[in-house]
Amino acid sequence: MAEPRIRVSSIDGKLAQEFAVPSHVEEVKAKMSAFATHHAAAGRSVVLITSGGTKVPLESRTVRFLDNFSSGRRGAASAEYFIDSGYAVVFLHRHRSLYPYTRTFSTINMLDALQFRSGEEVSGSSGGVVVDQQVLPNVAKVLKRYQEVKDGGLLLPIEFSTLSEYLHLLKAAAQALGTIGPKAMFYLAAAVSDFYIPASEMPEHKIQSSNGPLQLEHGPQDTVAAG
Repeated sequence: MAEPRIRVSSIDGKLAQEFAVPSHVEEVKAKMSAFATHHAAAGRSVVLITSGGTKVPLESRTVRFLDNFSSGRRGAASAEYFIDSGYAVVFLHRHRSLYPYTRTFSTINMLDALQFRSGEEVSGSSGGVVVDQQVLPNVAKVLKRYQEVKDGGLLLPIEFSTLSEYLHLLKAAAQALGTIGPKAMFYLAAAVSDFYIPASEMPEHKIQSSNGPLQLEHGPQDTVAAG
């Protein structure tokens, strides 16, 4: 079997044909639409922020993949900034990339910041956990703000992993937020892959090393964008 070629394309009009449609797209689209409508009715603008890198599978049942690495730090920090500026945020982010508010503590082992207190130390209790604020500086302030954001319903997190998921969810977001007109804004900070394999050319199972060296043919660089 010939090895798959890595393609570059603007994919105008070919999104569904070249990228498998995730099963949850319509459900997520409905959530984004309800979120946008609710906040627009309250007089608030809504921004879609994309964050983190995209993964490009080399097989349908993925074993190998190409990955655009991004920690998502810019996107997560930007989400906090927009919320503080009065926006509601749809946060379309890579699974396990940095997240608003918790990003501050991303390099800390959380167990080092927690201390177990026995029942003898905590009156009327069988034991409890306390936070060492020297390990987690400003945690009380960050937690208070996060709870305010959560209680206000100002942040709608949506996860993606693959380029296919990202593009279909981005298109769904454009359709969902399009209903609120000038109250919608797009801030695209994700590290999106330049190369991909169309679903029609992707082998189903693991590419076998016994077939020889894996050769990936790259075409001229172009911009990948949702249609």
